[in-house]
Amino acid sequence: MIKSKFLFILLSVSAIALTSCETTKNYVDHLDDYAFSMKYHDNFNILQLTDIHWNANTSTLKSKQYLEKVLKEANDHTGGHIDLVELTGDQFMLSNSYHVKSFIKFFEEKAEEYGFKYAVIWGNHDQQGLYNPNWLGNQFKKAKNCFYAEPNDNLYGRSNFVINLTVSGDRAATLNPTVWQIVNLDSGASFSETAISPFRDYDYIRKEQTDWFVREHNMEGVGPLVPAIAYYHIPQDENRHAWEEHLKNPTAFKSKFFKLEEFADNGSDRYASDFLDVGRENNLRGAFMGHAHNVDWTFDFDGMVVGLGVKTGPELYFAHIEQDSTDEAMKEGLASLDTPITENFDLIGASLVTIKNALEFDLEHLYYNERAEGDFKEWRKW
Repeated sequence: MIKSKFLFILLSVSAIALTSCETTKNYVDHLDDYAFSMKYHDNFNILQLTDIHWNANTSTLKSKQYLEKVLKEANDHTGGHIDLVELTGDQFMLSNSYHVKSFIKFFEEKAEEYGFKYAVIWGNHDQQGLYNPNWLGNQFKKAKNCFYAEPNDNLYGRSNFVINLTVSGDRAATLNPTVWQIVNLDSGASFSETAISPFRDYDYIRKEQTDWFVREHNMEGVGPLVPAIAYYHIPQDENRHAWEEHLKNPTAFKSKFFKLEEFADNGSDRYASDFLDVGRENNLRGAFMGHAHNVDWTFDFDGMVVGLGVKTGPELYFAHIEQDSTDEAMKEGLASLDTPITENFDLIGASLVTIKNALEFDLEHLYYNERAEGDFKEWRKW
């Protein structure tokens, strides 16, 4: 009897394992599963919010009030036309299901009110909560106005998908020429090469993800002439290399905004991503990320605009910009602005990309601070 029970359990486990293996998709054969679409128009606006960090100490009421102000300011600034909101990671950290449900409910309500869709990318802290990460992914999948894809596949990461901005808005690629492609990537969390290693590195965009992007970009209805913009969470080694070159020769390429801490990428050439290098060969025009709260430094990387979004909201830490600071990076950041800001402010707010036409986009950063005597709000152009 015991043997029979054991055999039944063994067969059941084997069947589950085989079923799991059989249902795991090869991303190469299922590229349509990662593709969404929106109708393109000139002056298409993408608002980036990053590192919101709802956590166990967060007052959801107060945080929602701040987010509401930022969304209203962006909506007014764009003439009432936010099209897409990109949430580029670390929406949560040590939070619970109440935070998640409240967060999604808020963005669903705002999406209906302002008429936008929103896309969600994982950051390194989003999996650190009192919930199963699969449950969190399913909440995004079920949200009506949310773009999010997480097929049962062999592609690294949880939030790899593209949003094709198309002539008609129809998903059928052969009838639906794409004008711009918005690429969303999971840049991971942290990892070690062995399970027992006490040392962990910041994660990076893997070569298979770069391969996936190239395949998506060359799908029928898109193609090599279509420009692309990428969003992900963790800065890659190209950012560090650019900063090192900038220190050697600050006038070598265009640079703007504030670089006040290290990029905190994996910091090792051994784990360097090839995404930006390959992306440039495939008409990638911009790459924007989060992760580093004290930084919104942006640079021209051989014709590609690469930059950190402005941290959204006051949770955890952020930079305080002081007019009379002797810090060289802060002085350089202030000097990079077109016209001077005459008061101190916190480096929190949002970033806005406006796709002007089939070839060009503008970038602006919003610094938004709540103040009792009247909120501070300042837009600065790239």
